[in-house]
Amino acid sequence: MPINPKYKNSKIVAGDLNTPVTFFEFKPTKGPEPGEEEKEILFRCTALVYNPSMKDRDILNVSGTKEAVTIKIRDPFTDYLPNNKHKVELEDYRYASKVWEIVDVAPDVENNDFVKIILGITS
Repeated sequence: MPINPKYKNSKIVAGDLNTPVTFFEFKPTKGPEPGEEEKEILFRCTALVYNPSMKDRDILNVSGTKEAVTIKIRDPFTDYLPNNKHKVELEDYRYASKVWEIVDVAPDVENNDFVKIILGITS
């Protein structure tokens, strides 16, 4: 059977998704002390992490972020739907002990198998 002439190889391969990522949200503890929060892990996966593009920086300028990165993850479909109330930790020594906020979520226009997420730190 011949290969479809319109087929193009993916630019992102499994070896590029090499940074473990944890999506979580804070929820109040059940104890009597107010203000204490515990993490509820929502989703874990691996991602391609890179510096934001100029289009991403335009979005980031509006929200007033100090530091930012862009990640691409495989589209989890209905298993997990990221939104801007969730937090993210990147398990990489360069981003150790930083909690990122989701600034924007968009499907990857170039490849429908991925989701592009812009992360930022505001304070």
